[in-house]
Amino acid sequence: MREPLPKSFCNLDRLLHAMTARKLDAIVATTPQNVFYLTGFNAIAHKSDEPRPYAVVLSRHAPGHPVMVLADYYLATFLAQPTWVEDVRPFRAVMMPLDLPAARSDIERFIPAGAAGAPLAGARRNYAFDMVTAMRGAIESLKLGRSRVAFDDPGFGMRLGIDTLALADGYDALMFARAVKTEPELRLLERATRLNEAAIRRTIAAWQPGMRWRELAQAYARAAVDLGGFVRDPGAMVWSHPRGADASITLQTGFEDGPIDRGSHVMFDCHGTLDLYCWDGGKTWVAGGEPEGTGKRNAAATASVAEELLAAMRPGARISSLQTLARKAYRKAGLANADEAVMFFHGLGLSHMDIEQRSADGKANGDWSLEKGMVVPLHLLVPGGERERYWLEEVAVVAESGGRPLFSWGFGPLTDA
Repeated sequence: MREPLPKSFCNLDRLLHAMTARKLDAIVATTPQNVFYLTGFNAIAHKSDEPRPYAVVLSRHAPGHPVMVLADYYLATFLAQPTWVEDVRPFRAVMMPLDLPAARSDIERFIPAGAAGAPLAGARRNYAFDMVTAMRGAIESLKLGRSRVAFDDPGFGMRLGIDTLALADGYDALMFARAVKTEPELRLLERATRLNEAAIRRTIAAWQPGMRWRELAQAYARAAVDLGGFVRDPGAMVWSHPRGADASITLQTGFEDGPIDRGSHVMFDCHGTLDLYCWDGGKTWVAGGEPEGTGKRNAAATASVAEELLAAMRPGARISSLQTLARKAYRKAGLANADEAVMFFHGLGLSHMDIEQRSADGKANGDWSLEKGMVVPLHLLVPGGERERYWLEEVAVVAESGGRPLFSWGFGPLTDA
């Protein structure tokens, strides 16, 4: 059962810090994840490459007065999902006819009888007949007409055509804020991870000898949706699984098929969302049994590496140093092909990145440092044939004492034994 989210769950203080460091007077968010992050608004019936009929304007000089501009037909959404944004300004959008004159009373079609509340209070007063007019009004109200304003979609800023604005790119400022999670965000990510773990267990329970890869992927998607989550095409399971001795590293395309033989190592790396927050990860399941021989040694080595990595995932640790530590740990564990092992990290939240690409001083942020409150999946892969490969992706919250794992099942393989 879905429930409304908190009125606010964004890391506003961190966003304001990022804006100050980048000398931004305001930021305008129009991408779905950023709008949701700032307001709790999750639009239905909208695809990513359509013109976005909503935007949030946040001034660094008036952080308590953000303005939400959105299509009139979305106005009632805030009756179900509360928001800290009290200045909500609708505009006449695509549902309204072009063959009739625009009227201020058009907004009444989208306000349920008896509806009240702060987001609706100014909706009638600020109703505009197009989005550009609504945006210009918001910028004027916030006294931003001659300011440096960052857009998470700079193209949207250019299309506004406000010549007095100094346009900037807002991507990194928002990603800097999103990198460190608030307590409500951590709860949302924990909930999403629990769903993923439960969906993987259901998928394993559905396996029978003769089951094919496409059927397994469909079983996972059904399990995730049945549990209340969402997945996207071409599928939720990321890894492809070459058969026999093929040790190549490939991703699924949705066209793979063929039987899952008993003893095959299935690498669960599953993606999906719950309330737009991502889940990620999983680990290796041995179909119908336990790992043997080289596969068993790879599993034991990976478990020991994961323990060392989690202990080292403290604030200040750099990604390159964690990779160096992991490779040394693999060698210490006796892995003959330690240089072929793959280990990588990324942020996790409303995307599988949530890390700024360039810092406020303009430097590339490829070898980034962990911070307390980040959620960072650690990925460990020992390539090999279908009975040797081993994969583990744990999702960890960075803390002073090290990474706190969000999965409950430990680092060993999933087995049917």
